[in-house]
Amino acid sequence: MNMRFAIAAVAAFGIVSLPAQAQRWRTIDASRQLFDTGAVAVRLEYSAGRLDLKPAVKGMLYSYTMMYDTDRSDPVSRFDMASRTLAIGVRSRGLKFSGSDKDAGSMHAELSDRVPMELAIKLGAVEGDLQLGGLRLTDLAINSGAADVTVRFDQPNPERLRSLAIEVGAAEMKLLHAANSGAERIRASVGVGALDLDFSGTLPHDVELTATVALGEITLRLSPETGLYVDASTLLSDFDKTGLTKRSDGWYSTNYDSAPHHVRMRLNAVMASLTLTRDGR
Repeated sequence: MNMRFAIAAVAAFGIVSLPAQAQRWRTIDASRQLFDTGAVAVRLEYSAGRLDLKPAVKGMLYSYTMMYDTDRSDPVSRFDMASRTLAIGVRSRGLKFSGSDKDAGSMHAELSDRVPMELAIKLGAVEGDLQLGGLRLTDLAINSGAADVTVRFDQPNPERLRSLAIEVGAAEMKLLHAANSGAERIRASVGVGALDLDFSGTLPHDVELTATVALGEITLRLSPETGLYVDASTLLSDFDKTGLTKRSDGWYSTNYDSAPHHVRMRLNAVMASLTLTRDGR
């Protein structure tokens, strides 16, 4: 995480770096076998440290290994069979933590790619790599407070992803190969952080993107064959309109009318930056 966003994290969340103290570390492993393929709702919460998430091996609903400081945080692990809800992660007892890498915990988690899933992820001061490609996601929400996170869709989502909600506070988030997510509607809220949306690959259908950006940055990467429409409401903000043509109701890419699929973006920006890249990289 660069200095700009580290400073923003302190300002936004009151996070302070404490001197190293005696700590009691504990490592736990947990898993649950997959007994059926009914839909589940999953909430993953991780407050501080390193997080890695990927699809599980066959036969498992979930599994994880976590190392956490028992003096400052509590593990979360609950599965309710009746409501088919799963909650896993680590929750801090307050906002204070040490900024040193050696004082941070870690969590390596896997989720089944055999069941339809509503997934909600809430992150604090986290560095993470989330491989969501191949998961059967029907709804996805990612709330990133002061994190530096890469979210990957290296494989197509077998399900229809009805909605994708992203909240970026004092954070940096990259969403790679978002076309594979299958999202129909994306709602992004960016504070003083930065969001990089990479739509490389072939879109299976049109995408409705609503972005609200205040002081932060958003980058939109599109494949050359994807059409783009931007309806922008900005205050002390602007974006590069290269390759776009103004019509009565907004800005259109030159290939919009002939494109097989489109990203239709509604942008509300205050003292923010929008960068458009048409090479899909």
